[in-house]
Amino acid sequence: MKAITTIAVMAMLMASVMGEDELDDVSGGVYDSGSAVFSGGKGLAITQHGLLVEDGILTLTPKGTIARCGDVYYGNGQITTKSNFLFYGSQGVKVQDGNYYAGKSGSTYIFSNNEEE
Repeated sequence: MKAITTIAVMAMLMASVMGEDELDDVSGGVYDSGSAVFSGGKGLAITQHGLLVEDGILTLTPKGTIARCGDVYYGNGQITTKSNFLFYGSQGVKVQDGNYYAGKSGSTYIFSNNEEE
């Protein structure tokens, strides 16, 4: 029983850490966020085009909902696939370099309070 509890707690901790990167991927590589995104962690990001709220595999945007299934993001009339640092799909291609995302559909830099100083 103790092992099951430990595994469950570790899974919850990993899910909370992994969620922040997923929201950065949505706001930088998938959603048209504008040139700057302010990510405060905890599933919230302020973009040039409105607030993004992450809830599990769903990200709520001012234009609708974006869902995630593995490395594929879909919603708002688009589909995007992530492969390492490359995002490609119906809206073009974007490349990720750290907190900077650039491509045909524009470039975005994510300012995050989670960065080490």
